[in-house]
Amino acid sequence: MAIRKKISLGFVVIGTILLVSSAISIYEFVRMRNTVSNLINDNISAINTSRLMLEVSDEYNFNLVRGLGDEHGKINIKSKDDTRFRDYLNDVRDKFTTKAEQQLADSVRYAYSTYIIIMNDAPVVWQGDYNARRNWYFNRLYPVYMQLRGYLQSLTHTSQQALADNSKIMSESFYRSIMPGVVAVLVGIVLVCLFNYFINKYFVFPFNRIAEAVQDYINRRRSYNVMVEGDEEMREFNENIRELVETNRRLTKKS
Repeated sequence: MAIRKKISLGFVVIGTILLVSSAISIYEFVRMRNTVSNLINDNISAINTSRLMLEVSDEYNFNLVRGLGDEHGKINIKSKDDTRFRDYLNDVRDKFTTKAEQQLADSVRYAYSTYIIIMNDAPVVWQGDYNARRNWYFNRLYPVYMQLRGYLQSLTHTSQQALADNSKIMSESFYRSIMPGVVAVLVGIVLVCLFNYFINKYFVFPFNRIAEAVQDYINRRRSYNVMVEGDEEMREFNENIRELVETNRRLTKKS
């Protein structure tokens, strides 16, 4: 194999390793980024929806509390026709990324159903006096409302924790994705060092020795006695130089 081809092949091998490793790093990073980004988006959606459900529950409760002291027995209950809570819960059902979130969502659904069932008794209860309304609210509805509120707060907290965990995973995945590139660079540096060592040992140093020997012959007429080991082409080149020097020496003596 020609010297030029050997040197070119060495650079091609190094370049190929770096290129393949870089491509692997980019692919891994993009894949992990897309996966974790989708999880983070789902976490954010779950957090926002949990807060919206909490706001709706507080709105229902505020309307009841405001009507406790109504002397005319009037109450404005919109929960029966209001589908916001159920719509929010259905929309976020597929956004949960952990089993704990799914379990809490089921608890929210059951607690809300119980809350609505008890709240539907409000029009009848409101026909009674203030004490009857107050007892019904604090003994029956309020405990269920606080339970529902607790589940919603727990769901929000759990989704926030899932968001933090997924953000941490995304940060760690960045370092994992660049590792092939780092390894490729280190391997490339090692290969360059080895390549440089072999180039110097088998090509540069022998060539310098040949050049020095030729210069000594030209300037001082010293005999050419350089020995080259290793590459066949360098040995052949060295023998051609030796033959040329010896031929020149013989011709010089004859003249």
